[in-house]
Amino acid sequence: MFKKKYFLFFALFAVLLIAAGCGNDNAGEKKGNSDNNNAASESGLPKQMTWSVYDVGSGGYAEMSAIANSLTDEYGTQVRMLPSASGVGRMIPLRDGKASIGKLGDEIQFSFEAIEEFASPEWGPQNVQGYWAPISPFGLGVKEKSDIKSIEDLKGKKVPFISGNSSINIKTEAMLAFAGLTWDDVKVVELTSYAGQGEALVQGQIDVASINPAASSMFEADSKGGVRWLEMDPDDKEGWKRVEHVASWFFPRTIDDGAGMDKDTNIMGHAYLIGGYADQDPDTVYELIKAFNDTFDKYKDATSTLYLYSKDEVLTEPRGVPFHEGAIKFFKENNMWDDEKQAKNDELVERQKKLQEAWDQAVKEAKDEGISDKDFPAFWLEKKAELVK
Repeated sequence: MFKKKYFLFFALFAVLLIAAGCGNDNAGEKKGNSDNNNAASESGLPKQMTWSVYDVGSGGYAEMSAIANSLTDEYGTQVRMLPSASGVGRMIPLRDGKASIGKLGDEIQFSFEAIEEFASPEWGPQNVQGYWAPISPFGLGVKEKSDIKSIEDLKGKKVPFISGNSSINIKTEAMLAFAGLTWDDVKVVELTSYAGQGEALVQGQIDVASINPAASSMFEADSKGGVRWLEMDPDDKEGWKRVEHVASWFFPRTIDDGAGMDKDTNIMGHAYLIGGYADQDPDTVYELIKAFNDTFDKYKDATSTLYLYSKDEVLTEPRGVPFHEGAIKFFKENNMWDDEKQAKNDELVERQKKLQEAWDQAVKEAKDEGISDKDFPAFWLEKKAELVK
């Protein structure tokens, strides 16, 4: 009897140990790579997040580091940064679920439309959306004493093309289009460095720089003889139609704090998006944007550009990609949204569906016709133009 009692005790103990082990295994399975599976902090944010960002030393990395530090100090949220120098490199962790948030350039627009690097068979249209949209300026700068007075005057002039940088080159193409010009109308000068344009301008290697007016290299160029910016009249409707034909996410922007500027200057703007995939939990996205806003005073002076992250400065008009419903919830609470913006957002959501349907059809037809992976991007772009208006 004594032995039987001990046998029952140890059997029950073993069962409990097995049950506990199974519970731990299940918990491990739920963690995965998604930030949403972390226990939430009191703020509603996950305790741990992973962000895909620009490479170390860049302005984008510095901005996101400052914000991450503020979230850690205020809410205890730990942020892991995955830096990359390329647009595809920043998109991969988002696509693979290793990061939930991305500080992204035009690659988010490219991936949405399945163009440039994302027209390849391994990508296709990505169901991405914007979470927060600080605005970045962009323009065409010339030497102060240059005889180039307008974008039209760039015909036959030396214009930079940055190797491997589709994000910069599409901006140059759009600004040329404003004046009715194309790459065929200018002398293309291939450069390997975006930042090197300031010195290339000073040395006469190029006649114009296609760059953010706040770039340090342009301030340096300004100190060596002065720079001036070719303006883009915001009221030139035909010019801006041509710009949007190249890329729908560019728009008029007026600034006065770029290199060589001493007054309001009309150039081009674009959203320097924080975004990710549409399937991110709406509550998490909402809490993140709310935290950006609530901690703004803590990080706004960390870099010269972080003031652009204020809710009074960010873009709220959907352009190129739709906004996520978590972001829209914040916009509505702060009187930053209206029916017109909702209609534009709905159009973009519907466009994503049409792009995916067209992609699926193109992939099937390419397989049936024996089109190679090398030739597929051109085939896809033809089908896209035919199927998605």
